Amino acid sequence: MDDEDDNYRKSPIFKQAEEIRKLATAIVESAPDEIKGGDPKRREFDEHMLEGSKDDIMANAHLIRAKIAGAFAMNLYDLQMENACLIRRACREMVVALRGLEIAGHSEQAHFDLLRNAVEEFRPLFVEWVATFKDSDRMYDDWGLFNLPGDIPDVD
Repeated sequence: MDDEDDNYRKSPIFKQAEEIRKLATAIVESAPDEIKGGDPKRREFDEHMLEGSKDDIMANAHLIRAKIAGAFAMNLYDLQMENACLIRRACREMVVALRGLEIAGHSEQAHFDLLRNAVEEFRPLFVEWVATFKDSDRMYDDWGLFNLPGDIPDVD
């Protein structure tokens, strides 16, 4: 891969996504792997919630970076917008997954707030980045999500 293919890594949005990934990793690594004491049935539920939330946080943190890289690699509006939608969803789900950690008894509000703030700092970079997508560079979307009024299907 040459330097030009790697330019996305220098972008402000990717750098902020990397910051989000680092914070998410720190939060997940600091969370316990098991719950001690209490009612066994409740403990089993909490451990399941804890593990699921940790998995969700990390999966979403990695997805954000991957979808940014993917959108930079293509110049098709509909595919860039699809990646943008997945990034927005990943940000939301990652922040919601923090609540799962809290329900399971792991509450590090100061660390959680760092991640929430990093996502809030990501948002204007995201908006600016999405505005650079050119809707003139697109294919007809058979699913109908990213077509403009008056678009007609591509015919082979």
